[in-house]
Amino acid sequence: MSTTTTPDVIEAPVYKGDPFAIESLQDPHKADGEVREMGPVVYIEKYGYYAITQFAPMQKALRDFRRLGSGDRPFYEDNPFRPKVLVLEDPPSHTVSKNVVMSVLSGDNLVKFEKYFTAEAERLVDELLANGPVEIDAYHDLAAKYVLKVFPDMLGLPEEGRELLLKFGEGVFNVFGPDSEFQREKLAIAAEAQQWVEENTYRDKQHPDGIGAEIYAMVDEGKLEEEHARQLVKSIFAAGFDTTTASIASMFRAFADNPEQWELLKQNPELLENAWEESIRYYPASRYGGRAAYEEVVVGGTRIPKGAKILTMWLGAGRDPRQYDNADEFHIDRDMKKGHLSFGFGIHTCAGNLIARLEAKCLLRAVLERVGSIELAGEPRRALAYQAFGHEYVPVRLTPRG
Repeated sequence: MSTTTTPDVIEAPVYKGDPFAIESLQDPHKADGEVREMGPVVYIEKYGYYAITQFAPMQKALRDFRRLGSGDRPFYEDNPFRPKVLVLEDPPSHTVSKNVVMSVLSGDNLVKFEKYFTAEAERLVDELLANGPVEIDAYHDLAAKYVLKVFPDMLGLPEEGRELLLKFGEGVFNVFGPDSEFQREKLAIAAEAQQWVEENTYRDKQHPDGIGAEIYAMVDEGKLEEEHARQLVKSIFAAGFDTTTASIASMFRAFADNPEQWELLKQNPELLENAWEESIRYYPASRYGGRAAYEEVVVGGTRIPKGAKILTMWLGAGRDPRQYDNADEFHIDRDMKKGHLSFGFGIHTCAGNLIARLEAKCLLRAVLERVGSIELAGEPRRALAYQAFGHEYVPVRLTPRG
């Protein structure tokens, strides 16, 4: 990488480490934070990719969807774990897909979903607390159990075999990354779950009251092709199941690590929505996304050449000290008007973000109304994954309100 002679535009500093090495996956906040502090754009020498690392330059770049597109991002190969719709589309096809998804994940459906999510959240928490104080795994017993029920129900997917889906994230979270023994092992673990998704997203498998059936109805109305409808149903599931589960489990870990924040929320329940937004800034489920430079651009004063593949480092940007005071701390009363990038930004903002937010808030409210304290009951274990941040084990002790 040579240095440009243009005084106000520089070449990207070169990072010689490996953001996908096991030691990086074990502590991605440390690894991605080091890259972020090298500059707003960094060249990842090992893979020949660029990385946008800091909040403000990334937010600005994500608005520029015409020059920084999504069709040829890093590590992309056609794969059943990530159908090529929504995330991997550019306009105009992306516009069609997103309009369909937004039409079924908003409006009257949100009102219906909120009632259902609330009922299921209250039922689950009451069940967990039936015998008083209890030690649980907030990943499996709370987050996964809840999302595994409400999210496939919302889509209208069959109930039989859903337990396989706990392994689906092993594929979704590792398909966009370098070929390695680690990746091959993860995809093999997820293979049976992926086959379940393939088989159960056809039209004849959809419950008539689910949003999958609504999407297929658009085929009959002449708005979609049959295969496009199936790919959309698959994409909604791939994008929304494991990320939401990971985010919710991480949120409860954040509260267990910071009991004073739980006390603050109990005293100020109006902070509930802000608490969720802070938790996904602090622990975003998605570590990075991707773009491709359709022409040469300058981001944060740094040149990115035409044809470059680019990593957008969400997790590091969520702890950018230029954007947030005390960025490595969890504060539910943080001023979140500055926003975060944990759902992406611009036209590729996660289409299911309203549903993810609704699921999380309904569960958090049910816990808040019933639980006096949340404490760690052991050592949490992070899940190792290329693209995601999450936990595979979050032992907590829940004590009911007195």
